[in-house]
Amino acid sequence: MVSLYKGLFAIYLAVGGLCMIFGGVFLHFYPNACVLYLVLLITILSGTIAILTRIAKNRFQRDVMSLLENCYARAYIDELTKLLGKKRGKRFESMYASLSALGYDVLGDYDSLYASCMNIKVKSYMFFYHRRMFTYYLHSKELAEAIAEQDALKTLAASTKNKAVLAQINNFIDECEYALKFNRGDLEGVEEYYTKMLNQEGDIPLISRVSYACALGKVLIAKGRKEEAKTHFEFVSSRGGDSKFKKSADELLAEW
Repeated sequence: MVSLYKGLFAIYLAVGGLCMIFGGVFLHFYPNACVLYLVLLITILSGTIAILTRIAKNRFQRDVMSLLENCYARAYIDELTKLLGKKRGKRFESMYASLSALGYDVLGDYDSLYASCMNIKVKSYMFFYHRRMFTYYLHSKELAEAIAEQDALKTLAASTKNKAVLAQINNFIDECEYALKFNRGDLEGVEEYYTKMLNQEGDIPLISRVSYACALGKVLIAKGRKEEAKTHFEFVSSRGGDSKFKKSADELLAEW
């Protein structure tokens, strides 16, 4: 994360350079204290990278992710491209591809979503690939392929040891499951799922609330509860920014 920002990376290199200079002077006067110097060096560099990583994450959250979370998907993609679009190497390219695919998903630009997914090459980002490709295939009405992407997520979950990543994969699997149920017209438990996700405790991003409200509204329409659905669509329409959810809500409200 630190390497995304030239200024922060320069600070890290400067600290490393100062440590080397300090080490030269220190070992000149205390030639038998090599172990002490190495301990100090590792401590300083580890502490520096930890601090700079936190700063970089906060900056990325503030300048990039907050745009998407507040339903400004085009601005999000623009800022993401400025930061990562010219970076080379599989890790950077896969990071950019997975994050941009998310933005294109929110916009409803499925061709760009597909193109981004094709550039995800690093194994650690493959669960993003499968989740976004699920959306692509479901939108294209290629249900067998969509189910295959959900199955691929289940396979990844079975082999994932990192608890945070596993939780995210399991959330993706649930999202796929209820999207498939709704697509098949099987509404058993679907209203309850989207209601739970919409009303979950804690501060969830606006884009999540908008997406859940839109999905819940469509479920309520399918159940014949049109007036209840209208409230959710009005929320999505007023807060949905440039997302596909707002577009969908506006189209449905125009039919009232």
